[in-house]
Amino acid sequence: MALSSEKQRELAGATADVENRPADESGLGQTDERPLWSTDVPVWDAGVRRHDAQFTRVRLSKGRNLKEHRSDFILCEYQTRSDVDLTEWDIQQVRAIYKRDEWRLQFVCRTVIDPDSPGDEVAGVNLGICNFAAVSFGGESVLYPGGALKEDEYYFTKKKAKCDDSSSREAARLDRTRTGRRTHFLHALSKAIVKECIERGVGTLVVGDLGGIRADDENGEPRNWGDHGNLDLHGWAFDRFTALLDYKAEAEGIDVELVSERATSKSCSACGHTDDNQRVERGLYVCEECDTVANADVNGAVNIRQKVLPSLATDGVDETHRVSSAHQNAKRSGDGDRDNGWLAQPAVHPFDRREGSFAPREQVVNREP
Repeated sequence: MALSSEKQRELAGATADVENRPADESGLGQTDERPLWSTDVPVWDAGVRRHDAQFTRVRLSKGRNLKEHRSDFILCEYQTRSDVDLTEWDIQQVRAIYKRDEWRLQFVCRTVIDPDSPGDEVAGVNLGICNFAAVSFGGESVLYPGGALKEDEYYFTKKKAKCDDSSSREAARLDRTRTGRRTHFLHALSKAIVKECIERGVGTLVVGDLGGIRADDENGEPRNWGDHGNLDLHGWAFDRFTALLDYKAEAEGIDVELVSERATSKSCSACGHTDDNQRVERGLYVCEECDTVANADVNGAVNIRQKVLPSLATDGVDETHRVSSAHQNAKRSGDGDRDNGWLAQPAVHPFDRREGSFAPREQVVNREP
């Protein structure tokens, strides 16, 4: 919502986190310039603002430290797009944003959505570091490499280590840039996965729960994964990603369920056989019982999916009979012969830095999970 120039100058002075200081100390300069304070975006909740939708005005409090008298406030007249009517919305907050050389107001509103589900299909998501996410749709699979995120974490960690003071402006700038790039990566990834789910009629998204990856479940002590592993894990924002995926999926009518990842990396998704030594090399999973060959991350994603959608691998059939049946079915069925198909050769959608989004590529690169 754009503001008049007079209100922009008044807002610039009122929202600055300074008072009675010279321009060279406060960084304000003239009142119509952008204030360079280090606080968060100014926010007015219900108790400190009043909205008049009929006359498109909002009254904002200046705060106790900037008020000259009790009834001192900012009265802003705003202009919205022709398709926006704020009388129909439940306003929760008003924010002041400096963008494109002018001050703008953002109205944060509460709404209730009840979207229709895209379908009844189920997809499984296996989270990792080299491949940030592997998604199984049951019949096809997609890998989303996390190389771009890892490169950023290493780069900014090394750059910050060269700063003389960890609280310097340069260090703060590096932190902001790294956080912004990480946030964009996670938003782009969650958006891409939800889009793929919509196209395939997925109504339930099953995600492996990594809640205990950083701390021991029994004593709560931090887990030690070694210097290299701890650095990777520190930048692995799986909890933030899961939250983004959850709300983006919910907005499209897709249910997100968290399930335990226990044994999903050790079990064969075709026959259910479990062995700690079935990962024969980087990113490759080979079952000794039924000879299934799979990308290790995809195999885990299939097992996560089957936690909600049981199949031969999890129906409680006797182990020997189950392995034999799965092996014979794999040989007889083209769809079951997954060692030469989507289990072993998933589609790969890497992050395109120029476009800022994920896009498919033809070649497949197995990465260490």
